[in-house]
Amino acid sequence: MIEPETLIDGRYRVISRLGSGGMADVYLAQDTLLGREVAVKVLHHHFAEDQEFVERFRREASSAAALSHPNIVAIFDRGEWNGTYYIAMEYVAGRSLKAIVREQGALEPASAIDIVVQILRAARFAHRRGVIHRDLKPHNVILDEEGRARVTDFGIARAGASDMTLTGSIMGTAQYLSPEQAQGLAVTGASDLYSVGVILYELLTGVVPFEGETAVAIAYKQVSAEPHPPSAIRPGLPPSLDAIVMRALAKDPTRRYADADELIAALEAERRTLPALSAATAATVAAPTAHVHHAHQPPAAAGALLLAQPDPLREEPAEAPEATRRRALLWTGALVLVVAAAIAAALLLGGSSAHTATVPAVTGQTEGAALSALRAAQLDPYSSPAASVTVPRGEVISQSPAAGSSAKRGARVHIVVSSGPASRPLLDVANLTVAQAEAKLQKAHYRTRTKSEPSKTVPAGHVIDTEPPAEVEVQEGKTITLLVSTGPAPVRVPDVVGQTLEAAEGTLKNAELSLGAVSRQVSSTQAPGTVIAQSPSADSSLGVGEAVALTVAKAPKEIEVPEVVGAAEAAAASKLKHAGFTVKKQPRATTEAAQVGAVLEQTPAGGAHARKGTAVTIVVGVAATPSTPTTTTPTTTTGTTTTPAAPGASPVAPGE
Repeated sequence: MIEPETLIDGRYRVISRLGSGGMADVYLAQDTLLGREVAVKVLHHHFAEDQEFVERFRREASSAAALSHPNIVAIFDRGEWNGTYYIAMEYVAGRSLKAIVREQGALEPASAIDIVVQILRAARFAHRRGVIHRDLKPHNVILDEEGRARVTDFGIARAGASDMTLTGSIMGTAQYLSPEQAQGLAVTGASDLYSVGVILYELLTGVVPFEGETAVAIAYKQVSAEPHPPSAIRPGLPPSLDAIVMRALAKDPTRRYADADELIAALEAERRTLPALSAATAATVAAPTAHVHHAHQPPAAAGALLLAQPDPLREEPAEAPEATRRRALLWTGALVLVVAAAIAAALLLGGSSAHTATVPAVTGQTEGAALSALRAAQLDPYSSPAASVTVPRGEVISQSPAAGSSAKRGARVHIVVSSGPASRPLLDVANLTVAQAEAKLQKAHYRTRTKSEPSKTVPAGHVIDTEPPAEVEVQEGKTITLLVSTGPAPVRVPDVVGQTLEAAEGTLKNAELSLGAVSRQVSSTQAPGTVIAQSPSADSSLGVGEAVALTVAKAPKEIEVPEVVGAAEAAAASKLKHAGFTVKKQPRATTEAAQVGAVLEQTPAGGAHARKGTAVTIVVGVAATPSTPTTTTPTTTTGTTTTPAAPGASPVAPGE
């Protein structure tokens, strides 16, 4: 046991222990991070050593944490601490349904149906998300402070195709197991419906359909024995309600209700045939106590009220004819005296006003004030709740007899008290047009407003989802936000200039755009196949799937270079330009007169191939300029003195 004030995983400070189960202890704790009370389920240490069981325990949080519904206890967190594992969940103050049945015995049929429909709404929400509870029983249902049923302990739920089981053990409590679970067969949503059928049976009768000394004995009965109809245990229950319960308890899953929706519809139709619950009855069932777990009390006798009823089959001894005649005369005389006394009293009191009362107007008053006013008028009031969007909770909607009418003193006056707007699972309007969704929700007494959002999957003008989402319990009169699709969001056009055509197409595809028209243009600066332009330009916006046009570089066409060697410069240049080339001249001095002004060489050579626009270099001969003789005065050297030589004389070396 974990002591109070212990800090679990550095966050959850233990306040007290709420209870203990087969695989875990549950503690009330304070979430020191968020400042709220939570229930922390801590796995028993011997289970923490079983890796398969630990995996199952982890799956509890994973599957249940995704279930956000008003009738499901929320999972907040999970973790590992002190050699074991824990799950932190919503703390719900109230009583378990099992405790209520133990304390009060069988419930009124209307109250039982109201509770079971809420359990089915929780199951329906889970089933639609691939989660099967597998252990629905009154122990796992808590009635909170508002009388709302909250399903807890999805600890052995199976999500999707998972098949985690505990080898050698029966999953769940035997009294509520479906026949297929008892046989170890595949479990579906129909198994949960069977368990709900057992819960309804117990709420109506105060007992479960099958009992036994061992779990195996009970499981055997679940598979092979037929239960008694509820009315056999609690006479007076309608045959139509018997039929609903017995169908839910069918051995063959295919003979049960198809899904939670079908069972809800059957129960709600039956509920409409039953009288409304009195406020006192509803309060008795819903009244919470300080903690979830309580000491067990002996159940009330389900048939206690039946003991006061006369037995229609009992025969009384026959009287003698003379005795019968005397009895008749005595009754006749008494009746005459009573009538005479009534007439005399009416005459003496001036009419019947002493025995009648005027019904006061109590519509619009609070329930307490209305009851006080009616009792003060010596009338016998009783109330029943009804949902209302227009009349505030706790105020009288209507009364019968009407205000101002006369009634005998002590007569019963019925007042209908507002329980506030009715709550029901929100309709699913996804993929409808805005007009269709608004009409559907307004018919269900909700207000609507719209909010635009882009969507790749929902067409523009249709509803993507609602806030709050479908299936969540919402009061009538509340405003529902319709998230309306504007179609796919605009896409930013990427920059693909400089990429190859293949790379550019991939880039556009990744950006959810398509390749548009491709044109090709000669480029002298980019390699062939390279994108040199795009339309629209980079960073502009397009719709998803729209096209981007590209311009791709291509190489100029190569042509043969004319042969111009030997031709005159002017003729050569003209010939090359005419062929599409440019000309670059390079002079070269020559002493041969015939070469002056003629092309001596060309690059590229004549007959070679080159792109149009390529520069062809021609070497043109120019006359060599005669060099001017340089006059040099010779010098002579004598000893260390150098003297100029005579003009035209050759220098003479010393010693010659």
